[in-house]
Amino acid sequence: MVTYAINYFTKYYQWKGAHKTELKNLNNMNYWRSLKNEEERNLPSHPNRSPNHIPTRILNIREDLILTHLTYLFGEEEWKKNRYSNDLNCRSCGVNMQDLSDYLSQIIKTFDTLFNWRNDKEKDFQPALNKALDLWDQDYPELVKEKARLNLPRYGSRTLLTHKYGWCPVCWEDIIMPQLGWDDRLE
Repeated sequence: MVTYAINYFTKYYQWKGAHKTELKNLNNMNYWRSLKNEEERNLPSHPNRSPNHIPTRILNIREDLILTHLTYLFGEEEWKKNRYSNDLNCRSCGVNMQDLSDYLSQIIKTFDTLFNWRNDKEKDFQPALNKALDLWDQDYPELVKEKARLNLPRYGSRTLLTHKYGWCPVCWEDIIMPQLGWDDRLE
């Protein structure tokens, strides 16, 4: 058993060492953008492609690093179950993803009836959002309301709710993302 653990962690640290630059820049999208080849840099402009576009080829490399890192940290079976389903609980806090999705849908529907994007001003945004929250808060548990905070609408934008490999957006940002990438203690 001890030999397995030593071999496992040796492979893990060897993998991290082999991908040091990529792991250090895991959340630095400018780094990933800089990996474009000449053809990708010179693509003609297109309405569906921003100047800061990162090609799928490069995003797949980044995604593979994240998936490999998750596998080393949690084992493959732990985070791949129900990868695309919303009918599961967060692996860290236990919030039900469907409850979270339903809560946000109700907030957005109610907000859309209260706020007129064409005529209302930015100063009217937060009061309308607060009214929508007040209408639905009593119907949902505190955990759902707390975990919805990253996905509430903002003036000029909305965020779709998706879990990240079985973790809610808040746990992904607060707990899992800090574990991914390079660890300066390895230097």
